[in-house]
Amino acid sequence: MYRFCIGEKNVVGAGGKLFNYFVKNYNPIKITSYADKRYSTKSAFYSKIGFELKNDNTGPNYWYFNRSMVRFHRFSFRKSELHKKLQSFDPSMTEWENMQLNGYDRIWDCGNLKYVWNNTTTSFK
Repeated sequence: MYRFCIGEKNVVGAGGKLFNYFVKNYNPIKITSYADKRYSTKSAFYSKIGFELKNDNTGPNYWYFNRSMVRFHRFSFRKSELHKKLQSFDPSMTEWENMQLNGYDRIWDCGNLKYVWNNTTTSFK
């Protein structure tokens, strides 16, 4: 349920219905989900649909942003990919040093809550 959001409409039980549909049709063994701590505290939603809180603090993560204030996930800027994406790249420099050289800065988030759901049925596809 990537970025579960309905907008301004309130649909009671929509998250559980979507989750049940997914489980019924794809029969997963295990599902791991993360709740961004900027927007979520320990969630009754996850508990209600059968998830268990496994870690209440994954630690902060960072995002990059450029001079135009456009935000980018750090995964897009792994050091192994930088030579393809940056105008100036020095392999002897760290990821962070290369990003600074190209006018990027970082912003840190609050970490995530990690939830896990395990399929307890015995019939797997």
